Amino acid sequence: FSRGSVQTILPLNRRLRTGRLCGSYDEKIKDLERAALHVQEEAQQCRKRKRDSEERLQDLQQHQQNVKRRCFSAERNRMSKELAFQDVKNSFAADAGPPSASAVDEISQEISNIQEEIQEKEIILEKLQFSMNEAEAKVEDLKLSFQSLCESAKEEVDTFEAAEKELMEIEKNLQTSESEKAHYEDVMRTRVVGAIKEAESQYRELELLRQDSCRKASVICPESEIEALGGWDGSTPEQLSAQVNRLNQRLKHESHQYSESIEDLRMLYEEKEHKILRKQQTYQAFREKVRACREALDSRWGKFQRNATLLKRQLTWQFNGHLGKKGISGKININYEEKTLSIEVKMPQDASSSNVRDTRGLSGGERSFSTLCFALALHEMTEAPFRAMDEFDVFMDAISRKISLDTLVDFALAQGSQWIFITPHDVGLVKQGERIKKQQMAAPRP
Repeated sequence: FSRGSVQTILPLNRRLRTGRLCGSYDEKIKDLERAALHVQEEAQQCRKRKRDSEERLQDLQQHQQNVKRRCFSAERNRMSKELAFQDVKNSFAADAGPPSASAVDEISQEISNIQEEIQEKEIILEKLQFSMNEAEAKVEDLKLSFQSLCESAKEEVDTFEAAEKELMEIEKNLQTSESEKAHYEDVMRTRVVGAIKEAESQYRELELLRQDSCRKASVICPESEIEALGGWDGSTPEQLSAQVNRLNQRLKHESHQYSESIEDLRMLYEEKEHKILRKQQTYQAFREKVRACREALDSRWGKFQRNATLLKRQLTWQFNGHLGKKGISGKININYEEKTLSIEVKMPQDASSSNVRDTRGLSGGERSFSTLCFALALHEMTEAPFRAMDEFDVFMDAISRKISLDTLVDFALAQGSQWIFITPHDVGLVKQGERIKKQQMAAPRP
């Protein structure tokens, strides 16, 4: 906007509008408080989800311990029954006299009762063992899900902490601005306002004096003649006469040197001035366009950075989800600045709790399955009408091959695109379906 002879250009970021001088900061403070409250609520929800997961894990661990105690007590009871049965057999063998028929029947009945109790205890023991295995499997699954949840929650908490730090800095700057505002308002009230009022009163007195002097001077010489001469700069009449003589001599010299008249030169000057003004307006329009392009570029770059971060997080989650079907967990690290991509895989049987940061450290089957999971994660983020995989299960064992085939078939059916799988192994394990076609080539002739 323009005010007088001063032109003010808007800032680069048009959305970052601030109030006028001495404006109210209440709305800005309320917006920042609402943003801080929103961030705190999201952080509390993440902590609540983490506490719920930890409580479920503790319940499962407690249930597992109870099952183990019951299994131990059943095993100890069975051992006591076996020892009692062994004592009865030993006592029966030690008796040298011929046993009576009633004693033999009683002992046989007792032996059968003890055997039935042993069988019942064994059945209960098997059930408890089965329950304990299921509980251990659930515990492992919950541990994996808890680890993934902790990783995602850690990233979100880091984001929230950064936002909270930024909010604290904004509040600190706001407090500093408010203190400066109060200081300058005090200075304006105590020093500047009085000086301004005094200067205004002096200006009014001088204005009245000037009008009176102008009225008296207009009687002697009209104002139009003085304006035509260019105004008075404080020179004396002698100085003005000498200046007029110099100007006349210069006019004669210039008239002999140039044939154009003053009117032609004035018209040429006005034309050049008009061209210069038009060029300045054109340059100002170009600056506006360049500033708009720079703002659009910054906005698109920010959106690109956010999309890249979200795509990296989505690729890691999908890769970890496919690995979880075999009880493996992993992570994909992408560095856009260095243009590198690395894969970390953690096997369930790894007791050292260290991640394998290079797929060359895995076995052939594990490397093939990890590569397959990475390819599926990429397929899920892209679109294509036809997709094909050739000999993806060459280095896999039977279990990994079965899991890989089921994963690929389910993924292809869910995606809806056409897939072509080529493998030298038997495809009899692939499940039948309306949208699944299996074709096996004949063996080569000798």
